[in-house]
Formats: sequence, structure tokens, C-alpha cells
Amino acid sequence: MATHSFLSLYQLDGAGVVVGSATSIVAESVDATLSPGDEVTMERSGSSFVFEFKHASGDGFVATLVSGSNSFPLGDYWFSDTAYGNGTVAPDDGDSYVLCFLEGTLIATPAGERPVESLAIGDAVLDAEGRALPVRWLGQRTVASRFADRAGSFPIRIGAGALGEALPRRDLYLSPAHALLLDGVLVQAGALVNGSSIRQLARPPERFTYFHIELAGHALVLAEGAAAETFVDNAARSRFDNHADYVALYGEAAAATGELAAPRVRSPRQLPAALRDRLAARAAMLDAA
Repeated sequence: MATHSFLSLYQLDGAGVVVGSATSIVAESVDATLSPGDEVTMERSGSSFVFEFKHASGDGFVATLVSGSNSFPLGDYWFSDTAYGNGTVAPDDGDSYVLCFLEGTLIATPAGERPVESLAIGDAVLDAEGRALPVRWLGQRTVASRFADRAGSFPIRIGAGALGEALPRRDLYLSPAHALLLDGVLVQAGALVNGSSIRQLARPPERFTYFHIELAGHALVLAEGAAAETFVDNAARSRFDNHADYVALYGEAAAATGELAAPRVRSPRQLPAALRDRLAARAAMLDAA
């Protein structure tokens, strides 16, 4: 039986809002991965509680308590490794996608490249046209790989040079739905997977953190030298762990970022033939090197 200790357990109301919490818990699952309906047991202070797994959520998961003592009311709970307060909205379920840079990704700024996680509100980054633009917000989302939707959450590794000569300059790690501008189209990283120069990680760290850069509008920044999209508000900010920080700064109303006027490719079959052939030739060349 696989065992994992969590920092906190949060009681949720019907809308997924935290209404209570308990600390220092241990959740036990029958396997390293969970599917909807799987049983999860929790041991705390000599008592045993049985939950049914519902879906991944941020750096943990949401499950429904189906049996236990009177110390915990029946209903939905959020297991997490991050400390939150009452009123926090639990991230969306495992069907939600994330559009982010993996921690450690180097982003171009006027002062040189910086790891994405080191950026702060007000810092300037360079867009693909060389303009210095201020960061409006930096979204952060931690993923627990054992509970996450693999296809939608596990990082895509775009190997150095996979997109062209020295492009990217180093291996670039993106969430599957994060897009790069290639030959005039926005191509989500998951659509580029070829099994060689571009792969989805099969075993990412047990916990990894994505970061997303929000500017005044949807734009392209240089990530490891490649033109990658910034935050666009068709992805809910509430999916990020630090959504409360955004609300404290800007209120509940989302600022409209608009979207770049470029077609979006979400699957391999949508890749333009010329781009598909160019990337395949590039992969063959790297494999032969």
C-alpha cells in the first residue's frame, strides 16, 4: 500500500470553496495512481476515514468522505501540500489543462535570461519583437504527479535544437497545452510530440511547479530562445495556487488579455504539412547525430 503524507486536508462546500481545514494527516492509497471512484483511506489520531477519489486538484486531489467518525462531516475534501485559508477555491478538476513553463525555464529580459520563477510583478521581459514589457502577474501551480492527469499535465520536453538550429537553445519544458509560435501558427506542445526529439515525460518529479507570465495582453516571450505564449484569459486564473494574490491586487474581475491573431494547433493532425515535414526532418537529423 502506497502512503503519502499531506500538509493539510480542506473541507469544501458544494462550489469547491474551502470552509474548514485539518493539519498533519496521512492519506494511504492502494496504488501510485488513482482513478475516479478509487478508495483512499486516511489515518489520523487513531481513527480511519474512507474517501472516494474524484479528481486531481492543484498539488493534491479532491475526494469524497464516505465513512469515518463524527469528527469530519461527510462530503468533499481537498488533500493538498500547500497551506490555504478558508474561502480559497480549489483548482479545477483533472480535465482542466494548464498552460505554463516548468520551473527553471529561462526567460529573456533586458538584463539577460532569468528563471521564470525568479520573475516578479513589475519586472520587464522581452517579447519576440525585442520590446521590454512589464509582468502584470506570475501564476504558479504545483502538480502532484501521482494524482495528475498525465496527458494534460505532465511536462513536454522539447529538446535543444528540435525546432531549428539552436532553437530552443536548451531543453525546453512546457505544459502540454502551452503554445509556441512556429511558422505563423500557435502550436501547443502536446501536438509536437514525436517520440524522439520531443517527448512527454513519463516519470516527472513527484511534485513539480509550473509558472505562467501574464502581461497586459496575450504576447510572445522568449523561453530558452523560442517564442512562447504568455497568459491568455481563456484559461481561468483560479486554477493557479496563488489566485488569491491576484484577487488581492486586482479584484475578482479578470482583465481581458485578448488573444494573438494566429491559428492554434491543438493536435498533431492539425499541424500544417510543411511544418510537420520540417520538424520530422529536424528530428531525423538529431537522431542521426
